Amino acid sequence: MARRQEQSNGPAAMRAATGRTQSEWRLVLDEAGAAAWSHPQTVQWLLTEHALPAWWAQGITVDYEQTRKGREPGQRADGTFATQKSRTLPGDRLALLARAADALAVEYGEPHGQSLDAALPNVRWRLPDGTRLSVAVGPQRATGAAVTVTQERIPDAETAATARRRFADVLAAL
Repeated sequence: MARRQEQSNGPAAMRAATGRTQSEWRLVLDEAGAAAWSHPQTVQWLLTEHALPAWWAQGITVDYEQTRKGREPGQRADGTFATQKSRTLPGDRLALLARAADALAVEYGEPHGQSLDAALPNVRWRLPDGTRLSVAVGPQRATGAAVTVTQERIPDAETAATARRRFADVLAAL
């Protein structure tokens, strides 16, 4: 399952990168009225008023939403969930992508698109339940390449956890 944002970056790392810890940022956002703001509004305020790098502004916003607004780990700003599972496997990256796509097609049918020449080659599905599925492969390394299966727009945390377990099984079978 996804971790809470505060577990991804400790207070020391947060302070070193942004000048404040997570709890200090929460107070700053409380005082600014962020409890009533949307996700994009909060990020934009952090970018504009505090000149934070975009990655840190996103992380601070997610942490705030998790601690103050009840956003669950893995939940997106629109209320849906996303999950992914990765595994580094030996072999050529495009061959690994083809094997993973074939394995997923058994359950999900033919993909709707692919980008084999992208920096992260990928194959994508639009599923009948409204979710989106993709498999991507990272750069070629001496030990192989990381294959990552991602599903987005999942309606709840339990379905996301089930999908993550299923993806682990698919990757283990490769």
